[in-house]
Amino acid sequence: MSGKVKKCAGKEAFQRMNYLYQAANALVTENESKYVASIHYINLMQSISKKTVQRMDIETKRTICKGCKTLLLAGVNCRVRMKKKRLRWICNLCGQTKTFDMNNRNYCPWQQNPESTVQIVDMGSD
Repeated sequence: MSGKVKKCAGKEAFQRMNYLYQAANALVTENESKYVASIHYINLMQSISKKTVQRMDIETKRTICKGCKTLLLAGVNCRVRMKKKRLRWICNLCGQTKTFDMNNRNYCPWQQNPESTVQIVDMGSD
């Protein structure tokens, strides 16, 4: 029984969330008139995350506007400003700001910390 493979819970939901994020990204970069579809895909992605009780990656969450739920891309639909060692992302659609503190250069989010990893599961093809 050395060839026993563990099943990953929520693999399909994770793949669908990844696909929706990529589709929203492609729509935002392609044309400004397709923001509505992009916002819909982001809303679907967040609802799947809530229903399946899966956390989104921190880098993914940082690129979503909390006001209008659009995907924030620097230079496309948001402005990025550095002021007093704080990085500010300002959405061009709703004006919502996201502020990230840049004072601590050694800061590492918990998800990227080696102590947070309990087990690594290969999500290769079935």
